[in-house]
Amino acid sequence: MTTESPNVFTRHPRLTLAAVIFVGVTLILLGAELGLRTFGNLNIHYYVGFQLPGVHKFPYGDVLVNKDGCPDEEFVSGNADRRIGYLGDSIAYGVGAGYGYRIPDILQQTFPQYHHWVCGALDSYLDEMELVGQVTKLKLDSVVYLMNLNDILPAKTAPNGTARPSGWVESARTSRLRPIDEGLRGTSYLYTHVRFGVKNALQRMGYEAHGLPAFELFPLKNRELIESTVDRIAAALGSLKRWPNIQACVIVLPYEMQISPDAARRYKELGFDWEEGFEAGSAQTLVMEAFQRHHVNAFDARQAFRNQDLKVGDAFVYNKGDKIDWNHPNRLGHAIIAAWLSSNSDFVSKCIKPTSFISP
Repeated sequence: MTTESPNVFTRHPRLTLAAVIFVGVTLILLGAELGLRTFGNLNIHYYVGFQLPGVHKFPYGDVLVNKDGCPDEEFVSGNADRRIGYLGDSIAYGVGAGYGYRIPDILQQTFPQYHHWVCGALDSYLDEMELVGQVTKLKLDSVVYLMNLNDILPAKTAPNGTARPSGWVESARTSRLRPIDEGLRGTSYLYTHVRFGVKNALQRMGYEAHGLPAFELFPLKNRELIESTVDRIAAALGSLKRWPNIQACVIVLPYEMQISPDAARRYKELGFDWEEGFEAGSAQTLVMEAFQRHHVNAFDARQAFRNQDLKVGDAFVYNKGDKIDWNHPNRLGHAIIAAWLSSNSDFVSKCIKPTSFISP
């Protein structure tokens, strides 16, 4: 009598079940990846782009990177009467606009007799030594800081003595998983979609991309934090007072729901929320008052959009990539702000008007 040998499942039931589950999950994930690549409408490359020597390429345009590591063309002294340096983070970099279409680029076209250089991707944690280093190295006559509202952050002293935000975002930045996140974002459609969903959920819960609460959306509740942020920025810019002829200015940039009722309605429909009065500029009011107490020249760019009938996405990125984006102006948004600044006699006289440069 012949006895049949037991099959693989009978001999190794747990191993076989695990293999079946693994193959099944893999097929599901591959199917989802292929489906999203074929039928999905999420542009996973919008914020990631491709980095090449001397240029970062994005769907919205290119961003040049010069030998100094700054997001601009090479700094050539030339015969310009004046050098104006622009500092800031992603908006100064040009997210949503690209080189040639940013506020400094447009002001360069408007005032071609001067150099308009984007010389640093710095946020509200302006490092005084780095700031002074940029000014002395490039021999700047003016410093213009493009302040985004999400620059309103608490300070925390790191081991090296620099101020940095506290919270779980710091753990994420230093996590061993970060390279995996950076590798999959913009590569895997499935991962980027999941990441997008998680990010939106966190934003609806009141968190910003940096992982901390969106303090700027609730300005009256966070008045002290707004004032301490301005104190920090003013102190850094105040380090330039040792050179009387160097002028320092701040441009306070708006969010889209503040310049478009249509955008405000749309974001509310999507489940996002903010403090009553934020749409009317309550955050900017507190920021501007704080800068005035420090005698810092500050300009509320929300005013550039007065009497403009703009729909959601007209002047801001809105929903182009893996983010519901209300804080990055697109090319039209940059152009509107630049046009307002160039026609603002106060801005021109305090930030653009030439003075003699006293070398540090």
